[in-house]
Amino acid sequence: MAKLIINPTAANRRELSLGRDQILTIGRDPSNDLVLPDAMVSRRHAVIEQRGSQFFLRDCSSANGSVVNGDRVSERGLRDGDLVAIGSMRLLFREEAAEPGAKIVPHPSAAPFSCPSCGADYRRGDLFCRECGTQVARPSGPPKAVCASCGTAVALPARFCNACGSTLATDGHRVEPAVDAAPAAVSPGAAEPSRRDTQRVPRRSEREESGATPGGGQAAPAAAFEPAPVPSPRSTDPSRQVAASSAHPTPQRDHRPAASRAPRTPRPALAASAGSRLVAMVIDSAIVLLAQALVLSPVALYWWLRETALTPGDVAFLPIAATVALVAFAGLASALYFVYFWGVRGATPGKGMLDLRVETEEGASPIGMPRASLRLFGYLLSTASLGVGFLMVAIGGSGLHDRIAGTRVVRGHRS
Repeated sequence: MAKLIINPTAANRRELSLGRDQILTIGRDPSNDLVLPDAMVSRRHAVIEQRGSQFFLRDCSSANGSVVNGDRVSERGLRDGDLVAIGSMRLLFREEAAEPGAKIVPHPSAAPFSCPSCGADYRRGDLFCRECGTQVARPSGPPKAVCASCGTAVALPARFCNACGSTLATDGHRVEPAVDAAPAAVSPGAAEPSRRDTQRVPRRSEREESGATPGGGQAAPAAAFEPAPVPSPRSTDPSRQVAASSAHPTPQRDHRPAASRAPRTPRPALAASAGSRLVAMVIDSAIVLLAQALVLSPVALYWWLRETALTPGDVAFLPIAATVALVAFAGLASALYFVYFWGVRGATPGKGMLDLRVETEEGASPIGMPRASLRLFGYLLSTASLGVGFLMVAIGGSGLHDRIAGTRVVRGHRS
C-alpha cells in the first residue's frame, strides 16, 4: 500500500493514501486533490500517478519546480523512502509490499544484518562476514566457470573465455547459483567449499612460478609454457644478434634520393620594401578613384550643368538624396575593395602586380575579413594623422595599420 506523509517531521503531520489507478494532483488551487497553502507552490504544481506497479511524480511546469531527494526533476519514479520537496512543504513517499512472494528491498536506513557466527554487522550483498569470514549468503545468478588463464568468471554454458579466448577447464571451477539470495545461517564448516569456489583463481604464470596446478600436483616447468625469449639487438654476442635479426627482420631501406624523401619546407618570405608598397598603394588608389569617378559622374555632371540656386528652397529633394546615396555607396564600395582583397584573396590587385601579399605575424594568408576590417581602420587612422602612419613603413618596416591589425606585407607567393 502506498501513501504520502505530509511534513513527516512536524507535529501536524498527516498521511494520505494513494489508491490504485488514481491520479493525485498537487497545487495551491483548492481544486487539487492535495492542497498546499504555500506561496512557492504553483496553482497546479505536480501530479502523482501510477504506471504499472510503480508511482511517478510529474512536474506540471511549475515556477519553482519539484525536488526529489535533493534533485530537481521533471518526472521521476518514486521509491519507498523518497522525500519530495514542493515549495516549503515536504512529502515522504512510503510503499509497503503487501503482495505475497514479492521481493522486499530494505530502505538504506534499515538496520544491518548480523553474522550468525561472530555477531558482526553486514549488509545485503555481502557473501562473507568481514570479521570472521563466515559465509552469510550464497552467490546469486547463473552458474559460472572461472578461466584458469585470466581469472574471469564466465557464465555457463561456455567452452571458451570471453575475455582472453582460452579454453575453459573441464571441471569449470563452477560457482553454483544461489538457491535464495536472502541471508542464511550457515555453519563455518559448511561455508568453506563455496568460499573456496568464489576465491580468485591465480593466473597461469602465477601458478607456474609457485609450481602448483589447480589439481594440487606439480606444475610443468615454466619454460614449457613461456615462449623462448628473443635476444635483444643490443646484445654484444654476435650469434645472438644474428638470431635476433632473423627473428625480427629489419624493413628494407628506402633507396630513393634524399631530396625526394625530405619534406619540402616553405621558402621564407621576405619583407616588402617601402618603395614597392608605395607603388602598390598608388595603383590601388588609382583603381578606387577611377571606380568612384564612374559612380559619381552622373550626379557630378548634374550639379555642374545646373544653374546656381538663389535660395536653398530652390533645390529639389531628389537630386540631394541621389547624391548622398551615391557618395555613401562609393565610400562603402571602396572600403569593401580593400577588406575583400586583404581578407579573402590575400592581396589587392596593386600588390598582386608587384608580387606582394598581406599576412598575419604568424604567416597566415589570407588574413580573414575581421582582421582586414581592423587593418582598414588603421588605414583611416594613418590618413587622419597626415600620413604619419604610412611614413612609419619607411622608418620601422611596418605602418600604423599593420601594428594595429597584427599584419605585415611580404614579397613572394606562398610555396
